[in-house]
Amino acid sequence: MDGAAGVSEGAVGAAVRAGGQGPGAPLATPGEGGVAQPLGNLVEATPAAFAGAVFALFGLGLLVWTAVRARHRRPVYEGASPATSAAVAASVAVAALALGLWCFGRI
Repeated sequence: MDGAAGVSEGAVGAAVRAGGQGPGAPLATPGEGGVAQPLGNLVEATPAAFAGAVFALFGLGLLVWTAVRARHRRPVYEGASPATSAAVAASVAVAALALGLWCFGRI
């Protein structure tokens, strides 16, 4: 036990093994000592949020457009029956929404 600081060697060794992030220590910059930072998840969360937003907006837009086309009894895809094209487009829209929610769940 270090009499001056009142800290045991075991506690100091544990703090060093944990990357020197003791109580009251400032946050280290990314890559300093190879220690994962509390805000390090932001690097992984940003692409997941962007991809989730893209998939969710595409799925929502496709679903709304499909509903409007089906309401007017127009085919979603020219040359196909309205029921078949609406079913395929709606399933793709729901899949895109599900993928967007999955991406948001990764944050």
